Amino acid sequence: MPTTATHSIDPQSIHLRDATAADDATIKRLIRQAHLDPTSLKWAHFMVAEHNSRIVGFGQVKPYPGCNEIGSLLTLPRYRGLGIASRLMNALEARAGVPLYLLCLQKMVPFYEQHGYETIGWWQAPAFLKLKLLPTFLMRLLGMRAHVMVKR
Repeated sequence: MPTTATHSIDPQSIHLRDATAADDATIKRLIRQAHLDPTSLKWAHFMVAEHNSRIVGFGQVKPYPGCNEIGSLLTLPRYRGLGIASRLMNALEARAGVPLYLLCLQKMVPFYEQHGYETIGWWQAPAFLKLKLLPTFLMRLLGMRAHVMVKR
C-alpha cells in the first residue's frame, strides 16, 4: 500500500483511546466511505486513533461465539505511513488475546503477515466465522479474493 502520509505530522501526536458513544456516527460514516464490512459495528468494540481531537484511524475486535475477529481497521489516507494501523493492531490484540481471526483482501495480506497472521482455509475457521464468510464466495465470482487469517 503506498505511503501517503504528510511527513509534517509527528506520530507521537497521535493518541489511541477506546471509542465512546460520541464516536459512533463518525466511525460508521468512515466505514461506509471506505466500503468496509458494515456488520457488527458497535462503538464499544472500537479503539480510535486521534490527532488534534480528530479521529484519523480505528479498528475493532468483534466478539463472536467461539472466536474474536479483528475488523474495520482503517487509517485515513493523509495519516498512512505513520504506523497508526500497527499501533491499533497491537492495542486490539492486547485487549482481545489470541487466537484472533480476520478477513481481508489479497492486497492487505502482507500487512497482516507482518503482524504474525497466517492465511488459513475456510474449513479451518471457527463455525460462526464460516457462516459469516459465506458471502466471500460471491466476491470470488467478482474477481476479488478474500483471505481468512489467524494469529495463534
